[in-house]
Amino acid sequence: MSVGSREEVFEAISHPLRIKILQLLADRPMSFSELKKALGVRSSGKLDFHLKKLGNLVTLNSEGKYTLTGEGYAALQAITTVRRFGWQRRAYIIGTVAYAIALSYTLFKIFCEGAEPIYVIVVALMTSWYVFYSYWCIIKRKVFKAY
Repeated sequence: MSVGSREEVFEAISHPLRIKILQLLADRPMSFSELKKALGVRSSGKLDFHLKKLGNLVTLNSEGKYTLTGEGYAALQAITTVRRFGWQRRAYIIGTVAYAIALSYTLFKIFCEGAEPIYVIVVALMTSWYVFYSYWCIIKRKVFKAY
């Protein structure tokens, strides 16, 4: 498969194994057997399938080892950028800002206007939600993991 158009590149990098192949090859050229071992792939056919899907993103060098092409490096850079600044991180930041605004408003109502006791319950619920949401994003989703 020749990878040329944007759609073809997105198709090529749409599988986690192919992304891992690009990451490994960014470190150094590797033979088929080295890739197979590093990836923990048992089937040669499976690895061959994914290498073919990568098309023009990888090539064989003069030593018979797979290496990234210029397009392969660009695709890997795009993956890294999306992971680093992807929607999950933005969503977490927006959620944090929304929580801070809602908490500030609610605390203002409680302390400055002597608001009803329901506001204390609202603060407890918002804070519980935010603690859970932070745990889920940071620990489970690894939103701030370095790639």
